[in-house]
Amino acid sequence: MKARKLRVGMLGAGGICGAHCAGWKRLTDCELVAVTDINPAAAKKRAEEFKIGAIEPTGAKLIARKDIDVVDIVVPNRFHKQYTVAALRAGKHVLCEKPLALTAAEVDAMIAACRKGRRKLMCAQHMRFQADSQALKQYITRHPLGEIYYARTWHNRRRLLPCTPGFMYRKNAGGGCCLDIGVHALDLGLFLMDNFQPVSVCGVCGIKLAKDRDAWSEWGKIDHRGIDVEDYAVGLIRFANGAAMSLECSFMMNMKPKSEARVDLFGTRAGARWPECEYYDHTSRDYADTAIAVRQGLGGHAAEIEAFARAVIDNKPVPVPPEQSRAVIAILEGLYRSQKAGREVKV
Repeated sequence: MKARKLRVGMLGAGGICGAHCAGWKRLTDCELVAVTDINPAAAKKRAEEFKIGAIEPTGAKLIARKDIDVVDIVVPNRFHKQYTVAALRAGKHVLCEKPLALTAAEVDAMIAACRKGRRKLMCAQHMRFQADSQALKQYITRHPLGEIYYARTWHNRRRLLPCTPGFMYRKNAGGGCCLDIGVHALDLGLFLMDNFQPVSVCGVCGIKLAKDRDAWSEWGKIDHRGIDVEDYAVGLIRFANGAAMSLECSFMMNMKPKSEARVDLFGTRAGARWPECEYYDHTSRDYADTAIAVRQGLGGHAAEIEAFARAVIDNKPVPVPPEQSRAVIAILEGLYRSQKAGREVKV
C-alpha cells in the first residue's frame, strides 16, 4: 500500500510563509492542506499562490483539524509558544520559525509538551542548512580545530530595519535585531562550535538610530515615535568549558555593506571562517590555508523543511533539537537582562 502524504497546515501567511510553502510544495510526499492568518486577504493570497485547499478562520481551527500531521508556525514571535504548545497537545508535529520563543521558560514548556505528546518540535534555523554552512561543518568535523576557545559571530545591516508591526513593536516581536537576525548568527555560531552550554552573558543593546526623525529604511516607513525594539546589540558569552563568543547584530549600523553576516572560529589546532568556508592551518614554518569549494544545493529554507519532513516521516531525531534552541534563547534573554542590570548575568 502506498504511504499517504504528510499533511501540513500553515499557521501564518506573512512574508516568510512564502519560503516555507515553496519548501513544502517541492516535496512529493508532503501536502499543504490548510492555511490561516489574522489577515484573511493574506491567507487567501497564499492559498491561491500555492494551491492550498482550505483557509481556516483561526489558528485554533487549523490546529483542531484531524487531517493535519504538521503545523508550520510563522506568526509574530510573541505567539510562538502558545500556538506551539496547543499544536503539540493536539498531537501535531511542529516546525516553528525562529526565535523558538522569547524566554528559556517558554522553551521549557514547549519541550515538555513535545515529550508528553511524543511529537517532533524544531525551530526553523535555516542558516544551518545553507550549503556553505553544511560544507564548513562537515570539513571541521573531519579536520578538528582543536579546542575552540573563542568565536566571533555577527549579523549587521545598514538601513534594513523591517518596518511591519510584527517587527517594530515589542508587544508582537518581543525584541528587535537580537530576535530577528542575531538569533541566526548566534545559532550558526553555536552549531559550528558544537557548544550549547552557555553559563553567562554580558550584553549591551538599545535604540540608537531608529528614533531619529531623519532615519530611514529601505524596507518601509519607520514609526520613529512608536518603535520600542532595539536596533543594535552586542554581547560576550561565556561557556561551561571556558570558551567565549562575541555577538553583534544591528538593523541600522553605519557601515559600508548593506548587510553582512560572519562567523570566525579560533581553535588551538586551526581556525575557520564562514561564509568564505576557509580553514587556517600551519606547518612547522609556513601558513597552510584551505578554501573549501562549496557545491550549491537547495536554499536554506527548502533544505531545512526537507530535513524536518524526513525526521517526521522516518521517525528520526530532528536536526535542530529544541534543547539547542533553548540555549540560543537563554543567551538572548540573558543579553536583555544584562542590559537592564548593567552587569554580566548567569543563564
